[in-house]
Amino acid sequence: MNIVITDDEQLAREALSIMLLEICPDLHIYEARNGKELIQLAERIQPEAAFVDIRMPGKSGLEAIQEAAPLSPDTQWIIVTGFADFEYAKEALRLRAMEYLLKPVDIQDIRVLLTKIQQTALLQIIEKNKLFESDMLSLFHGLIRDWEEIEPAPKTYSGIRCQIIYMDSCYSETEKSAAIKLLISAIRSAMSRYYHKDLELATLILPSGDWAVVGKYQTLQGAAQLEQLFSAHAELVQQAEEPGQAFTLVQSGECDSYTSLLAEVNMLHKLSYLRCSLGISRSWTQADLLAVESQPMISQLCHLLNKAVDEYHRAQYVGYMDMIEQFIKNYSEQCNSISLETSMAFSRFLNCSIQAPVLIPTGEAEWLQLLKGLGVQLLDKKIRQVDPKPDLVGKTIAYIEKHYAGDLTLGRTAEEFSVTPNHLSSLFHKRTGTTFMQYVTKLRMLKAQELLSDPMVQVQQAAEQVGYFSTRHFTKLFKEFVGCYPSEYKKNYKKVESESASKL
Repeated sequence: MNIVITDDEQLAREALSIMLLEICPDLHIYEARNGKELIQLAERIQPEAAFVDIRMPGKSGLEAIQEAAPLSPDTQWIIVTGFADFEYAKEALRLRAMEYLLKPVDIQDIRVLLTKIQQTALLQIIEKNKLFESDMLSLFHGLIRDWEEIEPAPKTYSGIRCQIIYMDSCYSETEKSAAIKLLISAIRSAMSRYYHKDLELATLILPSGDWAVVGKYQTLQGAAQLEQLFSAHAELVQQAEEPGQAFTLVQSGECDSYTSLLAEVNMLHKLSYLRCSLGISRSWTQADLLAVESQPMISQLCHLLNKAVDEYHRAQYVGYMDMIEQFIKNYSEQCNSISLETSMAFSRFLNCSIQAPVLIPTGEAEWLQLLKGLGVQLLDKKIRQVDPKPDLVGKTIAYIEKHYAGDLTLGRTAEEFSVTPNHLSSLFHKRTGTTFMQYVTKLRMLKAQELLSDPMVQVQQAAEQVGYFSTRHFTKLFKEFVGCYPSEYKKNYKKVESESASKL
């Protein structure tokens, strides 16, 4: 945490610095001798807090705070002075200083204040993350189209990266739902250890139903924190691996805008099927996937295997047998050109996804025949299956209608019905022709229009009543879906009503 001490007396600066470091040795202390240096430091390092003396040569501490506050909006300002002057205190309150301390400062007061500073800084990070997550949901689900008008101007150094989590499993939907819930819980728990003021983080579900973690950083320190977080996730997915379950991470490179991130994530998703030749339960980059795509033979085998697994999970015997026979034919023709490592990766993918037997080196012929045998088992299982499947999409729509005003997400809804987000997303899109988030947002905007038709309902109230904690985010979505701002909608509606009443 960065702290600035501003005082024209060196001894006063040193005394406060010693006190702060005694309480918290990990602090980064910066010193300013006057108001001008404070303003420069505040703009450059964006400190979490600044202790400021009032009477200094040149600009007073209060004048410096007034000028520095817009340059460092999240900084907490603490007045430290030897003068108990009511006018000073009143001005400090106007500038939203969090504390007014009289010299000499007591270490216990500093200890309590430092805890308050840390808690406030943490809450600021959490609030930023929530807003960033809302933006990322809107970006990936196509809720807002023109991001160039909305994105803030990039800082001197900034970037944004994404890590997508893919699950391969032969378990039931209920078991898969429980497994992914545990992993995401572990990821969110680990995430708090990497919070940084220069790093915004979001955990969300993509339209495909796959989870993703996105990080936007403003400094090299923020970028380093994100890299460490992604590495921690790689360890978590390895710990979560089971014979019938594996999570694989695919991460983007550094992007310079939301639109470039969206393009790269879409590209990664198209290439993600190639993970079956690299190895599941590991972490891969776009460069790794492109290297496989450049090998037509391997990429074709990957395509056939993924299609076979999809057909198997849909209990389509003919489709599975068609894909697996093509795979066997192509594999047999090219087996001498396929490395043992790639063959074992194929084997592990199939073993995890559909409980196929594990390949034993030099036993390829037997293994390929056993893959055909799985098709026979699938047909037998389908013949014996008589229970009709529940109308999951119908239940989901009813659930949305009931809970749209709350914190409604695809993940929580899938959890409610004990299925994976991926499974629910696929079924929902197939039935309705739209994504889960697009459906929810459209419903919320229709409800919002009803609310805003009431002259007694304010924009913030309408936003909260349809499930948005951020009026800023609600306003952006409303403009996108309705074509005007909520305030304009209210005025136009009132005008139409007045004109109708005058005609009567």
